[in-house]
This record gives sequence, structure tokens and C-alpha cells, in this order.
Amino acid sequence: MAEDLVSSLERSLQSCITLLGVDSLEKLKSQNIDNKAGVEAAISRFLECAKQLEEDFLKKQAYVRVQHPDESLKQEISQLRMEIKQKEEVLGKLSEKVSNWTKVVDDLQRKQKLETDLANGIMPNFPS
Repeated sequence: MAEDLVSSLERSLQSCITLLGVDSLEKLKSQNIDNKAGVEAAISRFLECAKQLEEDFLKKQAYVRVQHPDESLKQEISQLRMEIKQKEEVLGKLSEKVSNWTKVVDDLQRKQKLETDLANGIMPNFPS
């Protein structure tokens, strides 16, 4: 049944593309919109086929969850681990950026203090 749905989806997509191509050529030639109803019908058919295919996938997914709950849990755990890994990578990158910006701010504060001290006639203490 899924193959029928996929084939139906492919045929409806090909129909949309064909009609849109014809529609584009007609618009270039004479600005004619006679093909509009056909294009709309083809797009509606494509959307209906896509909905049917999605429903079929959801039914199969629900069946697998009921019949093989361990597999579903393993998949979910695997997805969560991947998510955690990605988030840890993002946190690591953000931590590096924060560290770099902290250094920049510290350097700017030191420079500003040095300039302020020099302007006030205070000799800075440089470590030996």
C-alpha cells in the first residue's frame, strides 16, 4: 500500500510540474491564465496524496511503538543522546566565545585603568 501511495504522490508531483511548466510558457507568450484551474487541481491532488502518505507513515509508526516498545525506546534514547551531544558542542563553543570576550573586556579595563592612572599622575605598578 505504501508503494501505491508513493507512486501516487510521484505521479501527482509530475502532473503539477508539467502543468506549471505549461502555465509558465503560456504566461510568457500571451499572459493567459486558462491553465490555472488545472494547476490548482493538480496541487490539491498532490497535497491529498502527501497527506495520505503521512497518515500511512503515522499508522506504521504507531504499530511499531505498540508491537515493539523496546525498539521505540532505544530509538528515543539514541535521539536524546544525539541531542545532548549536539547541545554540549554548542555549549562548548559558547563557553569559548565567553572566555574570549572576557579576555577582551579585561584587557580593555586594564588599558582604561592605565590611561586613567596616567592622566591623574599616578605611576602604574608593573609586576617585576
